[in-house]
Amino acid sequence: MLDSAAHSIRRGTPVRAPSEAMEALRGGEEVLRGPARLAAGRLSDLLHEVVETADSGDPHAANAPALVRPSMFRMVPVVLRAMRRELTWDSTVLRHAVRLAGVACLGYLLGNALPLGHGYWVPLTSVMVLRPDFHQTYSRAVARYAGTLVGVGLATGVVQLAHPGAYLSGGLAVFSAGLMYLLMHTGYAVSQSFAAAYVVFLLGMGGEEWHQTVRDRVLLTLLGGALAMLAYVVFPAWETPRLLDRLADWLAANGRYAAAVVGSYADPGGGHRAEVREALLAARKKEAAWDEAFERAEHEPVKHRGLTRSAAQDAYEALKSMGRAAMLLEAHLPGRGVRPVPEAALFAAALRADTARAARDVRERRAPGWERVAAALDSWEGADGGDDPVVRRGAELLLGALEELTAALGRTPLERDVESVREAREDRQERLAPEEEAADAEEEQELRRGAGDGSAPPPKDVG
Repeated sequence: MLDSAAHSIRRGTPVRAPSEAMEALRGGEEVLRGPARLAAGRLSDLLHEVVETADSGDPHAANAPALVRPSMFRMVPVVLRAMRRELTWDSTVLRHAVRLAGVACLGYLLGNALPLGHGYWVPLTSVMVLRPDFHQTYSRAVARYAGTLVGVGLATGVVQLAHPGAYLSGGLAVFSAGLMYLLMHTGYAVSQSFAAAYVVFLLGMGGEEWHQTVRDRVLLTLLGGALAMLAYVVFPAWETPRLLDRLADWLAANGRYAAAVVGSYADPGGGHRAEVREALLAARKKEAAWDEAFERAEHEPVKHRGLTRSAAQDAYEALKSMGRAAMLLEAHLPGRGVRPVPEAALFAAALRADTARAARDVRERRAPGWERVAAALDSWEGADGGDDPVVRRGAELLLGALEELTAALGRTPLERDVESVREAREDRQERLAPEEEAADAEEEQELRRGAGDGSAPPPKDVG
């Protein structure tokens, strides 16, 4: 069904889902039981929504809604709201705008002050090279300068050998511009080499000497690239020192999302869908911010004193595991009429409190602890009623992911006190061992009794 919907979207044709797929979906819901049936029903509903959405985008459909592009005046409030969101020093967009404006103004003044022609090449180079992160700025500066040298050298060789006139120089300029656009996606250095050749031929049409063009182009390009690199020395904007803040924000958002999902099991059908959805979107936004910061930090020439690269990667995997466990629980959210799980409310409150405190600990370079979450899970072990195997197992996965996060941060110079967390986990396992042994012994006795009277033991519900 997904392949059929994708084909419909690409070709703009109605969805033709195979009948075998529809029958398999309906048959799966009939033979499955318990949480698996609930997940199958949810998946079937989502697939039908995909098909309906793909059909609604069919331009040949009778009731297809028209997509109207908003006018420029309708976009003004949207632009103003976006600008207002970025008016903070924590914003990468604002920092880049300030840096870019300063470099462009300084480049313009230097270009006009130098006794060379075409002084606008300095700010033009700075604007084309400068990017919000250091790695892209550095790579583009090197590529632009190298491409300029190659392009100027090739164009100079052609001028010396052919001595083209105005018409031939114009033809060569058009040919160079065509190659620039043709090879634009092969690399920045390649496109810039043909752009430099285009400038040499274009200025040659006006009668300027080629040696003067070569000198101006090379020196002003070098100056513009140097200004762009110098901007990061004068006004650094490294993402590496902000990694802990990004990680703490993601941890807090993940905790709110997981707590909202687990808390829904304590009040089935209580209208928690909107809260869960909002928390999920917030968690995804913080995850995207972490991914962007971590990708930029990998290429920056600075190191974090409290977080190594391997520890950051392990912390990322731990929080991803936490998010996957919460999404698994969300896929099995109960509906109205299902027996509530009161222990889930206590676990959700403990999870929300511990993750909020752990976010502060991470910012202050302390290893986080999960005492409330572990205590809530331990009290859940002795509860008699309302035990749902799905949410109970999901709570264990959440605690395991949080402990992995503590272990990952404990290998850094934050605070090496993860031994207490490890000991607490071992103590909890030791306390649960006698209960598990008693349960195994009781099951073995039931099996023996069933074998003694010739009757089979009742089947065990494995969820």
